Amino acid sequence: MWFLSSALCVLALGRRAHSTQQILSDANNGVTLPQTWEVLGPFAMGARELGVDPLSAYGGFEAIPFSESDTYPSELADGGLVKWRTVETNSDQSVGPVDFDNVRWSFNQDPFGWTSLHHATYFRGNFTVPRSGVFLVNFDHVVSYKIDDKAYVGNVYGFSHASGTAIYLERGVHKIYVCAVMDVRIFGGQVPPKTVFTGKFQPVDLDTSARNILIMNDDTVTPELVDGKLATPYFSLTVMNAYVPNPFSSVHLSKTKSSGSNSGRIGEVLENANDIADLAVGLHEGSDIGWVQILDLSAAIPVIFSLKLAPGQLYPLPIDVDFDLEEKNGAVLTSIHFQVQFYDLYTKERFTVKSAEFTLEKRVWGEPYKLTFLDYDNSVHYAMALPPKKPCSVVGEANCPIVLALHGAGVEASSPFWTEAYKQQDYAWILFPTGRTPWGFDWHGPSNMNVDAAIHTLTHLHGVPQELRGNFGINPDKLIYTGHSNGGQGAWWMSSHYPDRALAAIPASGYLKIQFYTPYYMRLGDAYTDPVFRAIMESSIAENDIDMYAANMAGVPILARTGGNDDNVPPMNTRRIVRLVNEWNRNPNSIHLSEVSAQGHWFTGIMNDDILQSFLDEHLDPLNNPGWQHPPLPEAFTISTLNPGSTGSKGGIRILQLEVPFRLATIRVHRVEQHWVLNTTNVRRFGFLKDDRAHISSWEIDGMAFAEPPKIGPSYLKIDGETEWKPVPDLLWISEERYWSTYGPAMQILNHPFIIVVPSQPTVISAATYYRNAQLIATSWYIYGRGGTQIIRDVDVRDGIAAKYHLIVLGGPKDNAFTRRRETEGGAKMVKFLESGGYQIDTKKYEAEGTGMLFLAPSPTRTLMGMYITGIDELGFKRAVWTIPFRTGLMVPDYVVVGDEYGDPATGWTAGDGNPFGGAGTKGSGGVFAAGYWGNL
Repeated sequence: MWFLSSALCVLALGRRAHSTQQILSDANNGVTLPQTWEVLGPFAMGARELGVDPLSAYGGFEAIPFSESDTYPSELADGGLVKWRTVETNSDQSVGPVDFDNVRWSFNQDPFGWTSLHHATYFRGNFTVPRSGVFLVNFDHVVSYKIDDKAYVGNVYGFSHASGTAIYLERGVHKIYVCAVMDVRIFGGQVPPKTVFTGKFQPVDLDTSARNILIMNDDTVTPELVDGKLATPYFSLTVMNAYVPNPFSSVHLSKTKSSGSNSGRIGEVLENANDIADLAVGLHEGSDIGWVQILDLSAAIPVIFSLKLAPGQLYPLPIDVDFDLEEKNGAVLTSIHFQVQFYDLYTKERFTVKSAEFTLEKRVWGEPYKLTFLDYDNSVHYAMALPPKKPCSVVGEANCPIVLALHGAGVEASSPFWTEAYKQQDYAWILFPTGRTPWGFDWHGPSNMNVDAAIHTLTHLHGVPQELRGNFGINPDKLIYTGHSNGGQGAWWMSSHYPDRALAAIPASGYLKIQFYTPYYMRLGDAYTDPVFRAIMESSIAENDIDMYAANMAGVPILARTGGNDDNVPPMNTRRIVRLVNEWNRNPNSIHLSEVSAQGHWFTGIMNDDILQSFLDEHLDPLNNPGWQHPPLPEAFTISTLNPGSTGSKGGIRILQLEVPFRLATIRVHRVEQHWVLNTTNVRRFGFLKDDRAHISSWEIDGMAFAEPPKIGPSYLKIDGETEWKPVPDLLWISEERYWSTYGPAMQILNHPFIIVVPSQPTVISAATYYRNAQLIATSWYIYGRGGTQIIRDVDVRDGIAAKYHLIVLGGPKDNAFTRRRETEGGAKMVKFLESGGYQIDTKKYEAEGTGMLFLAPSPTRTLMGMYITGIDELGFKRAVWTIPFRTGLMVPDYVVVGDEYGDPATGWTAGDGNPFGGAGTKGSGGVFAAGYWGNL
């Protein structure tokens, strides 16, 4: 065995490694789910709806006593009432499905469709912990769950990589609450809907040499061998700092410190339980209790400060293994395991933790193989690649095009089901990206960035034998977008948002937008809001509406596929997009619509039959398309966007700023030979990108003529209130104004590496509360995006950090030193913090108890941004935290202010019972006090 330079990992070259150090107890310690659950439901719930709770008007589920006679209103049930019932936990520790005998699901579905199947059911029960300690708790297929008075994020998609949350549980009886939300996109449209969830409590033994570190051996990403050689060097090893003490036990805290002058009883020094709780999580006045540092990083972790894990934090550790290790040691690499050195920042001790041994998959050149790579947030992800049958060089081309194959929801990209769904092409690579997880982000945002990272990795020709690399090069800007189901929607989305890279597109069984898959029209919060407010909220997800972007696909060759009997994504989705693009092309037959009669959502040959292959040959066969040329631009075309942050160029033109953010902006282009005429709507700034197709001798915009060709790179600006356009020769404006990478909405915070900033000396809300919510954010990012982030203190934020990372900053200026600094610098000038602890936007003040706010603001360098999450009190702060949109379809603009009529948006129950003077408990979007978008400055 050989150690890498830092003793970070050990390679097993044809031999068996040491056994894995286990700190998860094999016994369950008698902790199981409640045998009997009290259940109330079902209640109507809108798709991806936040902050609504139909039981809050009656005191909230946690407070309502069980009764065999009491009933509660629900429009889903006959007679409009539902009653309490009890259900037993199944033998496999699953719960459900529940049979609601007074709900006629099919009858409801006839007029209202799938949206009538969406519902929430409340479960609660007691479970017993025989011995106090830390447990790794995991609940699958629920958005979140609540133990006693604290809520935790659940593994709603049932991802295999999600490892749960480390929770300290005292000996005795505990309450658990689950709001199981039926989501058709996750559970399917079966009638009756069958909601089933599972839960598991796994004790963690902290009395081993591994201390409080868990290595999640099932959560790894490993590369593969191609012809005996490591294709790519990147591994991902997920580690968890499972230090989660009893926050009210001073004895436990004193024992975590090694013997010495500071080993006295901490509880004798501190005056109250809140101080003890803050110290327990290592956030009280810079305390390092429970924090660990990973030492001597030879791994590829491009951070500008040491990697530290906060108590309870999960992190997918990227590891870069030496490519030439086999040759240096004269051995064959067949398996690998790691040992990681840690440093306890409190006890000042070093220790080592070992992983399991991982066998490496062997591939032969010409088969699909795995590429592992560092994604944009420095976490390791993978894509599958299928090389061409023939060298592209034999037809005189140095670089091959790429067929981008986007999988459907719940499909693992490495599954043979998917990698064998396409025929190997003669002169094109097929790339099968993950989108970060089997569900991803509908190929938007982080998923789209994952695709770009996969394409970039492919250009380095990892896995290609050295002697063949000159024959199988990559052209990353010659793509055929294709995919099935959610991936078909992704192919439509990429074709409409990045059309200049498209050779062609083959979307199969793809939906038009999320609201066409599971409609939003039965959202409960809409009953409490007006149409203008609903439009503001919906604008935050409208950038993904393919119909609104259909103009961008004009001129792109498209083969649209659907089964004539598809009851999952009905063919009207495909037909509608086809009609729209044909209209923009002014040609009723410009798109090839392949609707296969009597076939459903998936059928044999949908991605590889003669119809599809014939279309591919039109664009990939060098005899049909020499040089793999992009399709010609139409003589007239339109560029549309709602958000420059998620839209590329069309005809080499890219919209960079809007006059009114999040209103539709368009540039209509008419080409008369070498003269281009541009007319704009709601465009403030745009630019020309280098594009070989854009041969322009003269041009004009909105009637203003330019005798010279446009400049490539600089922008053209129309100053607010003026009519003339002027060229801007430099990029200095991006340090003073919002531009494509700093536009919102809130979900854009996930599109760049981010760090969570917690207060070190808060005065309004306890440090323990800030820490727990920072941990919740980090866990959510790992579950939903398999992403890694770090938690740092406000006093540790330097300009270099703020210049490299987005920041999620927890706490207002009274608590968080970084917020206080940015307020002094004017960095969050759109929000004024009041002495009362409230906020002011424009002339409106928000000062009521239970109010919280989430908003975007520029970073100190203005090239990145921060998300600030504050609360007048703990309740308001938690409301705002749960509003972070970690899933697609959640409507959160640039800023949102929530209060006592906005429920706990993740769990579905209410933190309190709403404002009694409001009369209707918590109202979802109807409980939002303010929401909207910032301008360009």
